[in-house]
Amino acid sequence: MLRTLRVRDLAIIDELEVVLEPGLNVITGETGAGKSILLQALDVALGGRPDADLVRSGADEGAVEALFTVVPATVRELLAAAGIPEQGQGGELIVRRVIAQGGRTRAYVNGALGSLPLLHELAPHLLRVYGQDEHQALRRVESHRELLDAIGGLGSTLEEMRLRHARLVAARQELAHAEAERDAAAERSELLAAQLQELERAALMAGEEEALGAERVRLVHAERLAALTTAAEAAAYSDEGAGSESLGRALGSLRDAERLDPALAPVRMLLETALAEVEEAGQALGHYARGLTLDADRLDAVEERLALLARLRRKYGGTVEDLIARRQALAGELAGVGNEERLTGLAAAIVEAERAATEWARRLSVERRRVAHELTRAMTAELAGLALEGARFAVRFGESDGRPIGPDGWDELEFFLAANPGEEPRSLARVASGGELSRIMLALKTQAATETRGATLIFDEVDAGIGGAVAEVVGRKLQQLGRSRQVLCVTHLPLIAAFAEHHVVVTKGVVEGRAISSARALSTSERVAELARMLGGTQVTP
Repeated sequence: MLRTLRVRDLAIIDELEVVLEPGLNVITGETGAGKSILLQALDVALGGRPDADLVRSGADEGAVEALFTVVPATVRELLAAAGIPEQGQGGELIVRRVIAQGGRTRAYVNGALGSLPLLHELAPHLLRVYGQDEHQALRRVESHRELLDAIGGLGSTLEEMRLRHARLVAARQELAHAEAERDAAAERSELLAAQLQELERAALMAGEEEALGAERVRLVHAERLAALTTAAEAAAYSDEGAGSESLGRALGSLRDAERLDPALAPVRMLLETALAEVEEAGQALGHYARGLTLDADRLDAVEERLALLARLRRKYGGTVEDLIARRQALAGELAGVGNEERLTGLAAAIVEAERAATEWARRLSVERRRVAHELTRAMTAELAGLALEGARFAVRFGESDGRPIGPDGWDELEFFLAANPGEEPRSLARVASGGELSRIMLALKTQAATETRGATLIFDEVDAGIGGAVAEVVGRKLQQLGRSRQVLCVTHLPLIAAFAEHHVVVTKGVVEGRAISSARALSTSERVAELARMLGGTQVTP
């Protein structure tokens, strides 16, 4: 139940507090006084998008705070899942939203920073708002199915239906994509086969271009490399007076010195290491020089191979490794050409998806027909209580045989109405007057309300197109609704306002040259004055 609504610095509201009670609450006031701003603020509090100019001129930010008491169990579960503690001992919920100039907002739930997704989850369990033009939706036949689903509480079945339909669409798209790939690949299969053959014939190996390049350098410069490495080997190792021989003599002298002073041992070890490395280097140089050959045939083969690799890289782009990857991709693509096994599997998946979608469409259709039957009976009594005695309401379904399955199943349905006894029901969208539409929508919403017993029902100017005796029966219906739940109604009709247990009036005044909206609960005598004003009187008389 919505207990308190506080608004600060929004539109023409400076600071305002509205306290509501159980049962039927009405909000009245002159046009432009700020009634719609209250509903807009309440919408923003529970995750609605604020208008860019909603914050009061001259203020840095505005705020709206809503206090709910006796919150439904589903709300407590959502709060627990979000890690937000309950407020107070009675399970209260305080939702606060701060709106900065420009539209940026911050949300708080029971004092903790909250998210918009959480507010959107909480909203339908706390409030159900029925707008002043909502009855006009009945003139759109496509809205009738949505209303029936809402009244019947078919949301979970509808979600399953949409999931199965999405899977069916995805399966069909995957098969179409695979068939398109197959057809495109078939058209280019000759080209692909020629490219694959060329790359396979090349017998490419990763890293070979770098290795061949190094080998080519050795072959081209073999004679000079042999001369240089032979000279280096002789100077370091094999010639008389070579580096190794000099190091050997130095090592002999150092060993004699070490016998006199053991502190020279580390130096002697360094010389031993140097001598060993020089000897090893000399042997390696000799082996390298002896291995060099002036092989013109091998040089020709290496250059021919390098030329082939360069040509393939120019043709296909990338490195040798990229060419190897391309070869593998071509092999895979060609293997898929004419691969009927995959296509058969995808076709089988479509059959299964169609079976599942058909089953859920059938379930949904059965549920809708059950709800339609119950609604038809309930609406007869509801309409009679709304000054439509003798009116008959019906739900008619179109033929489903051969109809494609959509995300909402295969049903086409429409509401029909016989407003007077003896008449045949006709299309509600075409024959109902504005006043009849208002009452029919109220009756439908009364049926839908049974699905959300914990939420406050808000009717924004439900009196559109009605007056007189009809307004009285609408007021009685709202009062009846208020016996089992909290109802908030914004109205211009005194015949509706008179049935409220709690009456709030919104007024607009001027303070220091600026318009300011205010709201206050009315006493019994003040209610009489407000009802008189609504009747058109400027002065209340005894």
